This record gives sequence, C-alpha cells and structure tokens, in this order.
Amino acid sequence: MRVKVAAATHVLLAISDSALQGFYRQHLLGHDDKVVVHFSGAHTFEGMIAAHPLMTFGQELYTLEFYRKIHFTLTGASSLDEAMPGLTNTYSWLPSAQKALYHTYCVMGGNFVTLLIARMLSGFATMKIPPEAAHLYVQKVVENTFANPDAALTGPLVRKDVETVKANLKALENDPALKIYEAFLETYWPEYPQK
Repeated sequence: MRVKVAAATHVLLAISDSALQGFYRQHLLGHDDKVVVHFSGAHTFEGMIAAHPLMTFGQELYTLEFYRKIHFTLTGASSLDEAMPGLTNTYSWLPSAQKALYHTYCVMGGNFVTLLIARMLSGFATMKIPPEAAHLYVQKVVENTFANPDAALTGPLVRKDVETVKANLKALENDPALKIYEAFLETYWPEYPQK
C-alpha cells in the first residue's frame, strides 16, 4: 500500500465511517502532498475532503452512464475536480455543520422509504398481491412527490378520516409496524383524536 500511496496524488477511502479516522492516522498522516477523500455523508475529518455520493448502492454495479448522473455533496473542497479529477458529475457544497442533518435526510428519504416499501411488499405477499402492482403504486407516489411535494400526500391523514385511521391502527395492533404508523400519525396529524 505504501508504494501505491507514494505514487498517488489522490487517495480515495471507500471504507466505513467508523474506520476513517483510524485508517488515516495509521496510513496517511504525514502525507500532506496527497488529497485524501472519504465518502461519508455524516462526518467531516481533518485532513480529508468529503465527497458523498447522493445514491443508494446495492450488490449489483450500475452502468457507467448511471454513475455519471450521481450528484455529490462536498465538504472541504470547492469543486468535484479538486476531490476527484476527471469526474463531471454535478455537485453541491455543504458546510461541516450541516452534514449530520443532510445525512439524516438521506436516511429518511432512502433507508426509511426502503424499509416501508419492503414491509408493504412482505405484507402484500401474504395476501397474494403481486409486486408489480405495488411497483406501479410506489412509482406514482414518488413521481407525484417530486412533481408537487406539498400536495402529493393522499389518504386518511390528509382527509382527516378518523374511522379509517382507527381501522388501520386496529389492523396493526399485534404488529411492530404499529409504532411506525403512530409516529407518522403523531408527526402529521398531532390533533388526531386518540381513542
């Protein structure tokens, strides 16, 4: 590794957030002539540039064309070219003080949505509702949200439909997902008449 670092102008650390500082101290401290880049969305570390890709990554690789569309948020650099020369992706600059909040939004919009959709799919599977039907539904929810986020929400919370919400809560009474429903209810309809 020392040979590769010595020959490099940039060192990209695609490792877990918790390992970044220790790895930097052990292997890169004193290499002030190197540009060190990490990909954490939540953290900033002295001596390193943060270039967080605003994307979800699974087991399968994407196409090169898709990778070129990924937006980055930068901290510690004024341009993406400074962090990763040659990339032409779009980017935004983010102050260190906003990184934790930014990453929280990523988790809510990506990970929480994934958990909710996966829960819906597993529930539908027990009812023999095909995933293709759910796919069209979720696709339209996402399209409507991006088209008009302030008016995209539909259903019993918007209609203030007490009886439907009661029926939903009753259907979930022995399900851990009840707490999720109640949390959304408390957040978006805090005046809901409990009981």
